Amino acid sequence: MTPYLHAKLLAVRRRLSHAVGRKFDPFPPPPQGLALSPSQAHFAAYERVLLQLGWDRAGLHDPMAWQQEARGKLVELMGFSPLGPGVEARHLRDHELPDGLRRKSFYLAAGPGNDIPVCLAWREDGPWPRPAMICLQGTNSGMHLSWGEARMPADPMKVANGGDFALQAVERGYFAVCVEQRGFGERAERHIRGTPLGSCGTAANHALMLGATLLGERAADVSTVVGWLVENAETAGIAPAAIHVMGHSSGGSTALFAGALDARIAGVLACGCVGFIRETIARRAIPEGQNTIPGILDWLEMDDIVALCAPRPFLTVAGRSDHIWPFSQAEAVIASARRAYDALGASERVGALAGPGGHRFYPEIAWDAYARLCGSTDDAD
Repeated sequence: MTPYLHAKLLAVRRRLSHAVGRKFDPFPPPPQGLALSPSQAHFAAYERVLLQLGWDRAGLHDPMAWQQEARGKLVELMGFSPLGPGVEARHLRDHELPDGLRRKSFYLAAGPGNDIPVCLAWREDGPWPRPAMICLQGTNSGMHLSWGEARMPADPMKVANGGDFALQAVERGYFAVCVEQRGFGERAERHIRGTPLGSCGTAANHALMLGATLLGERAADVSTVVGWLVENAETAGIAPAAIHVMGHSSGGSTALFAGALDARIAGVLACGCVGFIRETIARRAIPEGQNTIPGILDWLEMDDIVALCAPRPFLTVAGRSDHIWPFSQAEAVIASARRAYDALGASERVGALAGPGGHRFYPEIAWDAYARLCGSTDDAD
């Protein structure tokens, strides 16, 4: 048989396997008792991780001292490096929204090669100054969903399913601040050929070669925006001590880590993104690496990340049938993190709630519950 015919025969066999729903595997079953897949070695290693700075392992009895040391290590692992004061806002534009809402868009010049698209949405009436809510979309087409705009075929359904975060925040008295995450919308990769629109894998791998992480860069962008909001609070009518952050899925992950790293953030509503690392992202395929932090399990788990937000309000909402971040995992993480909240006298300021369905944001549950954690249903400060 010629090499060409041999190749064709193998290709036909592979197609037939796929046609009947089987993976084509030309290798014989391994001998009994052998573990050959890379994941098997990793899963076994999870049982031996050190978690040296975990809340119950670090040996630091002062919770504030623990937070300082753990936060410093997290900064190092993630390559978290937000820009300091004096960030310039460029290309300011005003937009009209329905029902008397206002929107302003601009770009923050956050360092060489890094301009952050930001949109503000608010009502002219209402309290002054008012709390701000930074809104972060997940793995979607972009931040335009937050003010209810559809640009891609799937967008109308995403908006209808609760994706218009900014409009929801404005209706609850917040000054809404939409931030475009790296890898999505206007910040999708457009300068490297062969990268699918919206893919984050290339960005994540490039960040690793610089000693950073995509998640750390995203959190740094949020922190840079927080700094700009604090500097411009009086002009915008924002209460600088009441800048909150919210998001769902990958947006929730950024919100969670930004809150853990930046104590200026007054509270965190991070939905569809909470679970122990060893039981969620570390046990499934993660081709895009959005949440990959090298060495994290040597030092911290997800309950420790939540604990870094204490004593500030922290709420997560997850669907009971969420196939990515199930509620059972969120509930377990919050139960463990509550110990740090207890130590700071703030056990009532952390919570996990269940949505009735799958992986989506549940505005009808999240907003009122978050307001209660913040201390009032009328004012989120």
